[in-house]
Amino acid sequence: MINPLLDKLPVGICLVNEAYEIVFLNAFFLDRMPVEVRGDALGKPLAEVFPEQIKFLKRRIKSVFVLKHPSFSYWEQRPHIFPFKSSRPITGEETQMVQNMEIVPHKDTDTGQQYACILIQDVTAQASYFKAQAQLAEELKTEHEAQRKLIRKLDRAQSQLIQAEKMASTGQLAAGIAHEINNPMGFVTANLNTLEQYAQNLLETCQATKKLFASHAPEHVEALQELYDATHVELIEEDMGPLIQESKDGLKRVSEIVSTLRSFAEEPQHTWGYLNLHDTANQLVQLVSTQFKRPNFKVTCEPAQLKWYCESASLKQALTNLMINAAQSIDDTGLVMLDIKQSTSGIVVKIVDTGCGISQANLKRVFEPFYTTRPEGKGQGLGLSVAYSAIEKHKGKLVINSREGKGTVIEVRLPVLKEKEEDKSASNSNAESL
Repeated sequence: MINPLLDKLPVGICLVNEAYEIVFLNAFFLDRMPVEVRGDALGKPLAEVFPEQIKFLKRRIKSVFVLKHPSFSYWEQRPHIFPFKSSRPITGEETQMVQNMEIVPHKDTDTGQQYACILIQDVTAQASYFKAQAQLAEELKTEHEAQRKLIRKLDRAQSQLIQAEKMASTGQLAAGIAHEINNPMGFVTANLNTLEQYAQNLLETCQATKKLFASHAPEHVEALQELYDATHVELIEEDMGPLIQESKDGLKRVSEIVSTLRSFAEEPQHTWGYLNLHDTANQLVQLVSTQFKRPNFKVTCEPAQLKWYCESASLKQALTNLMINAAQSIDDTGLVMLDIKQSTSGIVVKIVDTGCGISQANLKRVFEPFYTTRPEGKGQGLGLSVAYSAIEKHKGKLVINSREGKGTVIEVRLPVLKEKEEDKSASNSNAESL
């Protein structure tokens, strides 16, 4: 009664004696064995029937005989212990069986003989489901990570659009302010010219009056001299000319700054064309130097009148941000140098400063949007991020080398872009941002 019952179980049973010989197989186990060994497997050594599996099986069976405890092997560790097939109940498709194995010790109460009972459970369906779930989880994880990256890119793109809009608005505001300044500058300069002529006439009148008194009324010359001394006519005569000239020089300087600001700020957005890098570098240094008085600024550009095909507004903005960062790093006196050189493959722009430098920990994060080491309210952390994106738009590279307490070298390498490549470059940049 026992054997027929064991044959109906949906579990494979193989009984092995201490000599590692097969002494019993139930129907589940026997039916799934290779046809060539199925008929005479009983009584044969396990190594002869399953030569490829014997090393693993013998080790497990030996531990059962010695320790008198069950041994387990789950499909996650070893999915196909025996070369059995499994049929899917719905499709009928035959595939290699995924198995859980348990080996339990068994003692014959009549003879005292020790056996190892190998129990094989078909877990193909469960394993298939588990694998499908694991694959789905991995796909979801990959999709989630892709979404996180997309969100970070969208955040970055949004911040850059905000910054670009702000810069565009600032440029329009600067151009408007420059225009408004030019109006009073015009009449102040005209008034100074008139005042200079009036002053000259008054001084000449004073000198002529003194001569007339000396020739026609010498008795009043002393009184006139006392009046001149009391009103400091001599000092006015010496000082008025230089004061007016200094005022005119100051107005000329303001006029130059306003002109430079208008030229620098009125660049159309998203417009590609040839930019005079020599003039741009000089304008940039002139503007930054008016805001930062401590550093000495030096600019070199080779060749002298280098013109470069680019999106002028974004490249100017990138160079402006890099120069401002360099100037901000100098607390006392120091040097900020802007060097532009043309090479066979493109141009190399170097911005060197002798400022406070950047620590290695911060250097890894300087291009992250909104990351800044400046005090709260002193910076938004978008300057280098915007500059990096602008350089990428031009298919260039931006590299920063810095030593804390020594200074920083920023190197921008820009390749030659042909006029027909501008749309492709811009579209690629927009795609990367999203």
